[in-house]
Amino acid sequence: MDYILGVDGGGTKTTVQIADCNGKLITENKSGSSNYKSVGIENAKININDAVLGATRNLKVTDKIIFKSSCFGLSGNDSREDKNIYHKIMFNSKIRDYLNYASTIICNDTRIGLAAGSDSKNGIMIICGTGSNCFGLNVEGKEAKVNGWDYILGDEGSGYEIGIKALRALMRAYDGRGESTLLSRTILEDLNIKNISELIKWAYGDSFSKDKIAAIAKTVCRTAEIGDRISIKILEEEAIEAVDSVTVVVNKLNLADKDFDLVFVGNVFKCEKYFKAVLMKKLRDKFPKINFKPLTKKPVEGAIKLALENL
Repeated sequence: MDYILGVDGGGTKTTVQIADCNGKLITENKSGSSNYKSVGIENAKININDAVLGATRNLKVTDKIIFKSSCFGLSGNDSREDKNIYHKIMFNSKIRDYLNYASTIICNDTRIGLAAGSDSKNGIMIICGTGSNCFGLNVEGKEAKVNGWDYILGDEGSGYEIGIKALRALMRAYDGRGESTLLSRTILEDLNIKNISELIKWAYGDSFSKDKIAAIAKTVCRTAEIGDRISIKILEEEAIEAVDSVTVVVNKLNLADKDFDLVFVGNVFKCEKYFKAVLMKKLRDKFPKINFKPLTKKPVEGAIKLALENL
């Protein structure tokens, strides 16, 4: 039997699917992050190998496997240098013999997310999760991408940005440099922390983690829903940042007066009233022909789809 490989290499986890040449799912496997900018090149390689090799073991076949077509959608694959690094990671000594060199796609994870969420020739995907990213494709095949430069250079519209703003608002209120906010109570409650001294230890005591900062976005949403003005302001600011990202991609692809799909990806969109609804209203006002589409499939299914199209 011939097999197709799809890989969603995210900043939090790596998901691998193996399908047959009709796209029927056979097995799935997961491992840790494969974003080398977050975990380093060696750890990214280890996690990708673990996910791919674990999936191949699930097939329980004795014959040598060479995937007829493969697609790797990778977080952090933003530049030519990134693609070269990921190429070396993918074709490492442990998994390169499983791959058909001429039929292996290496792209950004936004590309597979868009493929999973839309069949339109004019489509854009906006990620607002731990990090943020925006990618689009038009009927002429032109691509455009903005943001996604990670937490130092640019992750506006992300859970991380919401979380870090909330923590700083809490500290400003504590100092008296900023207005009071219910976040001073709700963040400590949700983190199961008693006081500011414990919060400082939580923030600086362990190795840095974007995930733990981004998780505070859920608290910010809950706090906004009970009327906290600072929380509402933070969420609106980040929704506007996401609108700006989408607007730039729309303009680059000349989609402003055309029908196009916008696929939503990421947990921040679970904040319906103060983030998602704000973003949707502003975009609808700008682009009346926009079609909003929540992602109902796994992004890794988009990798399988692209690998099948590449046969």
